[in-house]
Amino acid sequence: MTETDQKNYSDYKVELGKIGEENIKNLIEENVDIYHKMISNVILNKNNKNTEVDIILITCVGIFVIESKNFNGTIYGSDTDDSWTEWFPERKIYFENPIKQNEYHIEYIVHNIKLDPSNIYSYVVFGDNAVLKKISMSNSNLQVKVMNLKDLVANLIEDIHSKDIVLSLEQIDKLYIDLKYFYMHLNR
Repeated sequence: MTETDQKNYSDYKVELGKIGEENIKNLIEENVDIYHKMISNVILNKNNKNTEVDIILITCVGIFVIESKNFNGTIYGSDTDDSWTEWFPERKIYFENPIKQNEYHIEYIVHNIKLDPSNIYSYVVFGDNAVLKKISMSNSNLQVKVMNLKDLVANLIEDIHSKDIVLSLEQIDKLYIDLKYFYMHLNR
């Protein structure tokens, strides 16, 4: 792959990522009918290092941290791998383990807003064109779900209805304000 091809592919992946994030936000707004706040592309700092969180959904049962992966290939990986594989018949592409990536995001959220981590849930959402072939989870203590976009709403509704209420409307609003206004925010 030439340098120009790599740049074009990188630009394509960024655009695909933006589309994936918008699809997730739209699905949530259209289908989650309980009081919630949502914010995207939040930059959080810890020890002079930054991380960007794709989507944070704040609900009465806690915070859902959503990592968007709008990929098209066949996906292989486990919670313990450093990288996962997006496989196409003509090539393999390796990418950062999104479960570990979201664990990192949650660590930054906990550091910044001092919320009990047991009330923070990790979702990794791949586009519907991705085939989740071999996704293995060896750590049963992780509060993480890996899914395609088409399964997002059902998973959210199931989790929201099966968990205890831990945040009041005022706490939801305060967390939203803290994340939206007191931290750097990218406008995409």
